[in-house]
Amino acid sequence: MTVRIRGRYAELSRTERQLADVILACPGELSGYSATELAQSAGVSKMTVSRLVRRLGFASFEEARLASRRGTEWGSPLYLLAQPAGAGRGAEAGDAAAPSVEAHFQRSAEAIAATARRIDPAALEQAARLLAEARRVWVCGARNSVFLAGYARWQFIQVRPGVHQMVGAGETLAETLADLGTEDALLLVGIRRRPPAIVRLLQAARQRGIPTVLIADSHSPLEEPVPPLTFRCETRSLAPLDTHVAVMAVIHALAAELIRLTGAAGRGRIQEIEGLHETLGEL
Repeated sequence: MTVRIRGRYAELSRTERQLADVILACPGELSGYSATELAQSAGVSKMTVSRLVRRLGFASFEEARLASRRGTEWGSPLYLLAQPAGAGRGAEAGDAAAPSVEAHFQRSAEAIAATARRIDPAALEQAARLLAEARRVWVCGARNSVFLAGYARWQFIQVRPGVHQMVGAGETLAETLADLGTEDALLLVGIRRRPPAIVRLLQAARQRGIPTVLIADSHSPLEEPVPPLTFRCETRSLAPLDTHVAVMAVIHALAAELIRLTGAAGRGRIQEIEGLHETLGEL
């Protein structure tokens, strides 16, 4: 939507630009407007709304609304921004108080609780067993999922050896994927918005028979077929940026189960690491 508007902006009439400016301010809000409400908000006629959506290549206003809704579901911060004070539907939209700090913490707690309700304990144990018994474990994520995958590696490597980041600096996915086999395990963190390379990696892992654990968000569409060991986490927040506390909670739960499953070997590794910390004076 925004790309189309900017690409055609110079061609728009004065009233069409007036309408386009309202949409560009917060494109995600378009999904909640009717054509009449949008026209009133921008101070233009309903006919201007119809002309603009057709000029942008949409068959109807409803098609434009659906495009805006997809942007919101996919997690673009631009589509999740609220109108600034005094904009949009007038004082009633702009005067709403911003969520308090306590409300943000409460939303994070709710995200963890909602995720816990949808997690199957048996599936979580199965995933942890896969991570415990695999020859090697590889973790991978892109964009905001990179640090989450790194957190998983840091947790798992305390308990078992052979936990690797999928792509190092200057490397490609293919250079690492060529070395993965059916005896390995892949933990893929794919929180919205997933780049095409991550989707293709998931497909390639399935084709090569690499056992995969996928951690995803709860509300963006997943590309079929979905791995059997998929854990969907609530990430929606009160702000335009997602919250990832539930993702970290799932990773921590996997690590806790991994400690239980590795038994004496896992505890022995933790003890060895702690002993080396003292020897090296690292902590």
